[in-house]
Amino acid sequence: MEGMGFMMLMKELAWERMLVAIICQAGAEAALAHTVQYTKERKAFGKMISSFQNTRFKLAELRTEIDFCRAYLDRCMQLQLEESLGIDAAAAAKYKISEMFSKVVDECLQLHGGYGYMLEYPIARAYLDNRANRIYAGTNEIMKELISRSL
Repeated sequence: MEGMGFMMLMKELAWERMLVAIICQAGAEAALAHTVQYTKERKAFGKMISSFQNTRFKLAELRTEIDFCRAYLDRCMQLQLEESLGIDAAAAAKYKISEMFSKVVDECLQLHGGYGYMLEYPIARAYLDNRANRIYAGTNEIMKELISRSL
């Protein structure tokens, strides 16, 4: 329909935000998996990094955050399939999950130490690539504005 382009675009923004959330969720899950494997293989002070309490606690915290975001994402996807996903729910998914991904990548890179900056390690690529996710499909500040309108 001529003259309706902007309205058609606006109608798809919730789905675009869900796509960013999905990418971030998958990225966080992959970053954690790579880091768990790395900590089981790498030694420091004669011990596996995975044997240190701080490492175990950090990985437990990250897994918990990832799992909670996965549950919300799954619920939003269910609503999307039912064609009842609200603008605020999609904005919340994009905001929270992209922030979570950034935190996960940062913490995982820390557990890699200096190796985290070597592009041979998947965590280095994730660290470089993830930042734009908080900008794509509307900045996270815009997401907060959209969420606040529903209050």
